[in-house]
Amino acid sequence: MKALFLGGVAADTARGIRAELPARLDTVVLDDPLDRALLPAAAADAEILVSNHWRAEYPPAPRLRLVQSVATGVELFDLDAMPKGVAVCNAFGHETAIAEYVVMAMLALHHRLFEIAGEFRAHGSWRSSWVQGGVPHGEVRGTTLGIVGYGRVGREVARRAAPFGLRILAANRTPREADPWVERLYPLAELDRMLPVCDTVALCTALGPETTGLIDARRLALMKPTAFLINIARGAVIDEDAIYAALRDRTIGGAALDVWWQYPTPAEPNRRGSRHPFHELPNVIVTPHNSGWTTGMVRRRWDEIADNIGRFVRGDSLINVVTTT
Repeated sequence: MKALFLGGVAADTARGIRAELPARLDTVVLDDPLDRALLPAAAADAEILVSNHWRAEYPPAPRLRLVQSVATGVELFDLDAMPKGVAVCNAFGHETAIAEYVVMAMLALHHRLFEIAGEFRAHGSWRSSWVQGGVPHGEVRGTTLGIVGYGRVGREVARRAAPFGLRILAANRTPREADPWVERLYPLAELDRMLPVCDTVALCTALGPETTGLIDARRLALMKPTAFLINIARGAVIDEDAIYAALRDRTIGGAALDVWWQYPTPAEPNRRGSRHPFHELPNVIVTPHNSGWTTGMVRRRWDEIADNIGRFVRGDSLINVVTTT
């Protein structure tokens, strides 16, 4: 049985889990997915694909039976280009890291941490301090956090935010039982009722037809002018033009953006995440889609992927099945 690890992240995964893989599994590792000299032969008899993407122009993989994503999202896999009956599985392990990022960003935004620390570092400014009678910064105690998407990440965000003394609300596409620390769980269709009462809105939802462009100009206008938006979901959940205008014009208080509308390419390795200069706005925290990229997450995800590959080789039931082609 052969497994093809395709792409840089998959190659790192292969090196990290080599000792956990079944001894009888033959592995082929291609760091460069565009290596057309080696890919045809590797794909021809691979039964397992470990990657974060698969494109229609890639050579046929007729024996493929398991696609194991190295990430949670599977939107970069062209499922129509795969044989019928392939199980597509994703991987998690990122919930703790992303929840910590959301809480960290929420605290930094309310406390104006980067603004105040930056001014003091650059100019020795005391204008934000009691020393010069400055305007006090905020705190999160007593504020309302709204979580859009109450899955694995959303629930972990709520659990970790609760000790700070917030009121926590959530909205989700499918009905589910809320945890004790969530005051109310709205249907996603009632998101407009939740947004106006939130001081922080954390986007934790998956990307799909219902959530693409979910946060548009109309919904941004529903938010408090002092509210903060944190996006660790996907860039396309927010209308790019609308959120830039809202932050530039201070229609909302600020944002922390970890996911984007465009990503690096081989030709542009330092490509900005948007055609708009979010990085120039003082009320925005910008990070390069790394909220979940911690050493702990990598190890947890590697172990999960190794476990699923072992299950497949042994003929056991798989975990984290997203769909079947």
